[in-house]
Amino acid sequence: MKTLLVSTVRIGAIFPALVFLSFSASAKDTASIDRETQLFASLGSLPVSAAGPYVEVGTYRVQVMVKLGRPGARFSNDTWLYENFKTENGSVCGTLIVQFEQGRVRSLSLADPAQIAALRNSHEGNKAGAFVATN
Repeated sequence: MKTLLVSTVRIGAIFPALVFLSFSASAKDTASIDRETQLFASLGSLPVSAAGPYVEVGTYRVQVMVKLGRPGARFSNDTWLYENFKTENGSVCGTLIVQFEQGRVRSLSLADPAQIAALRNSHEGNKAGAFVATN
């Protein structure tokens, strides 16, 4: 009888704790998803720490090419674009911008179509707007 009572008390104490932990973990995940979505919506871009399991800040250019394939676009300022990337939890989808410095990844971010259009325009504008000084 004592054993049955102790087991019932243990289960009665553990069950509410497990329910609380599952709700708090779910709330944290929802909060981070909401934060990502809000940042992306307000800024048009979102910094990311990695693209897949192998590409992160410091990764060599050749490794990026091997792991992610050919970029959809390359700019002369060592910036590559990859279409249709998502955050780990899938709350944000956009174009991955990989910026290199001295042959290694300097930064990774996801951007919305407006940001990508502005990036493309600024790159094309720099090419077309290059002036040459003469005597």
